[in-house]
Amino acid sequence: MKYRLSKHVMTNDKDRAAYDKLAGRIFDLSFEKWYQEGYWTDSNIPYALFDGEKAVANVSLNRMEVMFDGNRRTYIQLGTVMTDESYRNQGLSTYLMEEVMKDWTSECDAMFLFANKTVIDFYPKFGFEKAGYYKYSMKMEGTHGTCRKLDMDLDKDRELLRKYYGKTNPFSRIQAVNSYGLLMFYCGGFMKEFVFYSEEYDAIVIAGQDGDKLYCYDIFCDEGKSLTDILKDVAEEGTNEIHFEFTPKDVAVFRLEEAGDDDNTLFVLKGKENIFKEEKLCFPEISHT
Repeated sequence: MKYRLSKHVMTNDKDRAAYDKLAGRIFDLSFEKWYQEGYWTDSNIPYALFDGEKAVANVSLNRMEVMFDGNRRTYIQLGTVMTDESYRNQGLSTYLMEEVMKDWTSECDAMFLFANKTVIDFYPKFGFEKAGYYKYSMKMEGTHGTCRKLDMDLDKDRELLRKYYGKTNPFSRIQAVNSYGLLMFYCGGFMKEFVFYSEEYDAIVIAGQDGDKLYCYDIFCDEGKSLTDILKDVAEEGTNEIHFEFTPKDVAVFRLEEAGDDDNTLFVLKGKENIFKEEKLCFPEISHT
């Protein structure tokens, strides 16, 4: 391999800047502000190849503590798989995948990723298989929105979010925990307008409104609350449908539809745990990497 492999990208200023430029070119993403604000942790590990000082390919792994039906697991999610256009068709992604799997397959209960239609034939070469992926929704009748939008530029509101994040989501069957840094990649970035605090129900909700539909990404509060009451406090007047970007616990009362397609296909590594094979699950959208 004529390129330099780094497994310590984020702690090297020059490598991190080059990695960020590659992410910007390929995905229009930047991790630098997130890193500088202190939200990066060593649970996020880019494996990047460099041609001199230029980042040319990457596969990132994200170690996650995942709670499923009250049981804790160690999962690894792969993401930010990218190669500079001028360096494609050289087997660079294959090399990086092999390095990641050599180092981490034995270190987790499960390994998974989400892929678009351009690479759905790539991951089966490494032992990954497609898994079902589902979304849940429910009808909404009446709203009384008294909640307030949190300002993610204010220290006090960020600290409020951190405090409530520690309560976890009592309505979700599966969730990543102790991943506040990942949450802030979303809520400190392009989803910063989606964070609401309901004083009446003592809950924080991550949600986005789209016409008469509310998309609920996560809820942080104590046990014993009413899911419907909380959502009615967040939804705008005229909302008639709630779409969940996580898996509700009492799924019998929700509408179910298969959500995975060629642009968002879930792959899980064979030979490891695969809860997605037997259960109709939605891995929380704001825990995707």
